[in-house]
Amino acid sequence: MRHLIYSTIIFLFFSSFLTFSTSGFSARATKQIRIPEKKTYSVAAWAPYWDKRKIFNSFNKNKRLINEISPYWYYVLSNGKLRPTSKFDLRIVRKAKKLGIKVIPMISNGYNGPLISRIIRSRTLRRRHIRQLIRVAVKRKVDGVEIDYEGMNAKDRKKFSFFVKSLAQNLHKKKKILSVTVHAKTYEPGKSQQSKAQDWRVIGRYADRVRIMAYDYHWKTSAPGPIAPVRWVKRIAKLASKKIPKSKAIIGIGTYGYNWYGNKRAKAITLAQAKVLARRRKKRIRRDPKSKELYLRLKPGRAGIWIQDSGSLKYKLRIVKKYGLGGICFWRLGNEERKYWTVVKRELR
Repeated sequence: MRHLIYSTIIFLFFSSFLTFSTSGFSARATKQIRIPEKKTYSVAAWAPYWDKRKIFNSFNKNKRLINEISPYWYYVLSNGKLRPTSKFDLRIVRKAKKLGIKVIPMISNGYNGPLISRIIRSRTLRRRHIRQLIRVAVKRKVDGVEIDYEGMNAKDRKKFSFFVKSLAQNLHKKKKILSVTVHAKTYEPGKSQQSKAQDWRVIGRYADRVRIMAYDYHWKTSAPGPIAPVRWVKRIAKLASKKIPKSKAIIGIGTYGYNWYGNKRAKAITLAQAKVLARRRKKRIRRDPKSKELYLRLKPGRAGIWIQDSGSLKYKLRIVKKYGLGGICFWRLGNEERKYWTVVKRELR
């Protein structure tokens, strides 16, 4: 009997111990471990109507890395209507739709600021123009439209903001996207007339994408120099993160270079062309440690050829990530070296 009592006590002791242990373990085991979600970045590209073969080939090779494509489709006319560009290669559009890649055609003012000023200041022209843009989005069965209206005056700032607001509201009723291309700047309202014309805060409030042209720090008619130095791009990204909802802010990245030698107006040059030129002249292409861009000096003095490449791209993508922006857009598709996409895959995917 005494032996039975001792056995019962020991059994109860171990039973309670095991119950306590397993219940504690169960509580710890059911506690969820949070794994932070990996941020996704949009990768878009502008596709002009020239160089059709190069553009299609690049799109076809890199379609798995592209989220949005913006074919250069229309020009703005003085009456607020739109004129198609020369025939665009619709194979890209068909393939993009099939793959679920958003198609957002670009409408350009051909750098005619006064043209846009007249349209947005006239109630009749403004309304007609908005109807035309909506018609393109609906009739073409695309995801939205992008307005690339450059060269405006600072006096157009409020009118342009109102135009963007009205256009966005009307497009959204049709469940369409509005993308707005803007000039680069590092502070508000900006230094140049064209940058002052665009209020980033208002545009960012109503548009779905704000694509910032973070290139042409040195341009065709300026003195030679880097096209998109990384310090400048960083300041642009910092301002964008403060003025525009981060998910909407897209950094435009160039895929070209400029050759100022023998030209009052620089000519566009690719990295492949620069390499051929360097071999012929027995010169070496070097990387500038400050801007992170490549340059080629053919004569004594200031370098006359500057090129954006995959090496400088790496730094720009890291800036996009640092400030938590929405992604990038290449100007332009088909002009880039192959390594661009290797860098995109490594940094953003």
